[in-house]
Amino acid sequence: MKKLILLLITPLLSFSQCEENEYSMSIQTETGNWGWEMCWSIYDYQTYIEGVDNENSIATYCGSDSYQTTLIETCISNTGCYIITGSDSWGDGWNGGNITVSINNKESEVYELSDGSYGYWTFELNTEPCVWEILGCTNPDAINYNPGATVDDGSCVVPFFFNWDKEQREYWLYIPENLPENAPLVFTLHGYGGTGGTFWGFEQLAEEYGFMICSPTGLEDNFGTPHWNSNFVNYMTTVDDIGFLSSLAIFLQSEYNLDPNKTFSCGFSNGGYMSWSLACNAPDVFKAIASVTGTMSGNDWLECNPSSLIPVMQISGTNDDIVPIDGYPEDAFDYEEWGGAPDIYSIFDFWSNIEGCINSSIGTILFDYPTDITSYTDCVNNNELRLYIVNGMGHSWPNFAAEEIWNFFSPSINNASIDEQINTNKEIIKRIDLLGRDSNQKGFSIDVYDDGGIKKKYVIE
Repeated sequence: MKKLILLLITPLLSFSQCEENEYSMSIQTETGNWGWEMCWSIYDYQTYIEGVDNENSIATYCGSDSYQTTLIETCISNTGCYIITGSDSWGDGWNGGNITVSINNKESEVYELSDGSYGYWTFELNTEPCVWEILGCTNPDAINYNPGATVDDGSCVVPFFFNWDKEQREYWLYIPENLPENAPLVFTLHGYGGTGGTFWGFEQLAEEYGFMICSPTGLEDNFGTPHWNSNFVNYMTTVDDIGFLSSLAIFLQSEYNLDPNKTFSCGFSNGGYMSWSLACNAPDVFKAIASVTGTMSGNDWLECNPSSLIPVMQISGTNDDIVPIDGYPEDAFDYEEWGGAPDIYSIFDFWSNIEGCINSSIGTILFDYPTDITSYTDCVNNNELRLYIVNGMGHSWPNFAAEEIWNFFSPSINNASIDEQINTNKEIIKRIDLLGRDSNQKGFSIDVYDDGGIKKKYVIE
């Protein structure tokens, strides 16, 4: 059997003639809005019951942009049971996306995930139907409830509650096995209209480095949408989220014996706004922040006067039309609610000035997007400021974000520069170009480390 694993969107992928006892299969994927949230995989019965893994799939696809069409052609055995697993990382379905599957050039079937995080579709070829046991969380109260699951796999994440300002506030925790005493605490804040329980890919890092993750839910604003009040205008919201998040952090520090000097906040979109607000208004509790596709609110921009200075980090996409990298124009319909701050470069000029940063450096690294990174160093308290400009990215959470944010937060390397960070605890044994030749030139290169790891880079200076 020929297999295909597709991780990045391409116009066309195809295989040659299928072997005897195989059928040809074509899968056309059309992404809708928020196309990067859409993923699917196809498995045969045996590999699925042995354990879902992209490496064992017949074909796997994850979108990278909206409204694109991709055709995949491959071969499958002409006898057996098959399952298509669909997922949406945000949990609201594929927003108009679908896949069309044709086997042996016969009539096609169209599959759509209209809502939720998970979907499953099965089909048989020249055999009786199989009995599928679908693993997942079967508790409807859990944030990762999987309505299609038939066997609970113990993965359910249920909420905790914290009373604050006459409200019962909801939050989720990810607690790794063998959490050490005085461990760090990382808050992950959802975007506008989202919910808690979104850990943004930090789970494996928490297991490896021993820190707790807290993901709370924002209350509804005056328009009826879950949000974080990052010092927004009063007619939009008067919720005291600075007080809530600070009090919850202090409670968790005491309850789980966490280190108060290692509590951090990061967030996506509106959660990024909120993290900036914590840097301005609660630096005594949150010792570093990172914002992904957020920015400062207008009121924070005008009023920010932190009692102490902490490291700050920002990831912005050049194609983001939800939170523009250049700031909101004054004639934008939502300027009063969301605008008021300038472009992200001016924001970092402001922070580098108040933090007394002496030096800055810029480089480009090829993550899932080519990314320009500016590091501001030699600041007060040995702080570092870091700005990531992701070329070609829209309003999304890039794959590299969790690891880069943790490296920025991590107390052992919190003050390391970009170059120092890349070389932490490992040595470069050689640098090669894309053809495998030794290279010390500008442009694309690959660093090979003594632990077997590699990092693709684009060197501009």
